Amino acid sequence: MPVKPEPKFKEIFNQVSRYSTVGLELGFSVAIGVVAGYYLDRWLGTSPWLTIFLLLCGVAAGFKRLYLALKSLEREQEKEDAEGQ
Repeated sequence: MPVKPEPKFKEIFNQVSRYSTVGLELGFSVAIGVVAGYYLDRWLGTSPWLTIFLLLCGVAAGFKRLYLALKSLEREQEKEDAEGQ
């Protein structure tokens, strides 16, 4: 039995929802780093070093997730191109 193709709007909605989640992950990873660093700095008396360090870790984690999402999109596009030929 042939596989029924998904309607175009469902495909677009899936892509939009997936990549909007990446933006949220970037924001949350930075926010978690800043909040954790702030409270650790207050607790350990190392202000502002842990806040800065964990902020940078959050930024790196967010950009890593963004990179992985873009690589996934690239693989999907290549797969669609190969199927279309």
